[in-house]
Amino acid sequence: MFSRDTVVAMKLKDIALKANVSVATVSRCLNDSSLVSEETRRRVLSIAKETGYEFNASARSLSANQVGTIGVVLPEYYDELKVHLYHSSLHNHLRRTLERADLDLIVAFSHNHFSGINNVEKLVRRKKVDGLIVMLPSLNDQTERFLTEQGVPCVYSHYPPPSRHETRDRVYVDHERGGMLVGEFFARKQCRCVMAFQRSREPEDLEFYQRVQGLKAGLLLGEFRGTITEIEADATFERGFEIATDPSHPIDSADAILALNDFMAYGLIDGLRSRGRRVPQDVMVVGYDDSPLAGIFPPRLTTVKQPAEEVAFLTCERLIKMIEDRYAGRVHNPRQIALRPHLIIRDTAM
Repeated sequence: MFSRDTVVAMKLKDIALKANVSVATVSRCLNDSSLVSEETRRRVLSIAKETGYEFNASARSLSANQVGTIGVVLPEYYDELKVHLYHSSLHNHLRRTLERADLDLIVAFSHNHFSGINNVEKLVRRKKVDGLIVMLPSLNDQTERFLTEQGVPCVYSHYPPPSRHETRDRVYVDHERGGMLVGEFFARKQCRCVMAFQRSREPEDLEFYQRVQGLKAGLLLGEFRGTITEIEADATFERGFEIATDPSHPIDSADAILALNDFMAYGLIDGLRSRGRRVPQDVMVVGYDDSPLAGIFPPRLTTVKQPAEEVAFLTCERLIKMIEDRYAGRVHNPRQIALRPHLIIRDTAM
């Protein structure tokens, strides 16, 4: 039998090690995901039960004075197609995880588009939520001060910290690692002219900058001897197609491309093929996100998978821990958790 201290210390990694599966698989099993086999699910749940791990035990232990609702703050551009598929997938995983913990959620944007009222402050003042999950790089200084003064539990999800002096809980993906995986892959394939697409240096675009830095590091590790071209562009299918069909664009010399996301990658592929360039024989194209379309529509897209289920699970786990600490009078120590992405090899780069 496990001691009480061991049971309390048991985390996802411990269950994963005992079950001989990945942490992502454990989180899928605990969230009733259809992406795992029934046999694996039963084994993981059995080990979780054996070790005393029960996700919604934390929710049941919360103060009876709490409303049992979590606020999820979405980015203003949430409904744009270039980000909607990944963000909606992450939001769905958050919802499933919170529901499993018997918690409801309220979705809001940071400000009311018509009145300009601060929705975050309004939710807190009206005692609508016990805590917040923020799917933004940061909130403005006024809102941050308000949340600190009110002692509101808050966890940032998905976006990397915009500063090294992060004081909030945050769960995000290590995008430098994602870019490095692609760089090492291109180097192994002996590519000579690599093109990487970039966004602005605004906080909401930090992840794209990190990917390109990781790409360069991966190429260097692989003793890459060619050239690297960085191009700033919008992350849409249309822009990818426009670039690939522009005869004056330097993309014509590229033999390996890292797109901003899967949608842009498909636009690039369509444009390249319309001009007679073969993918992957003449040029390899790698997307980012591993959206649901990437493994379905031909050509099946080589892409970097963001572990959305694991991000959601750990985000909710940190928030519930923070709520518990607040109402138990314990000091809460913020953590920044960076999760590793994975390179999924399919038809467009192999």
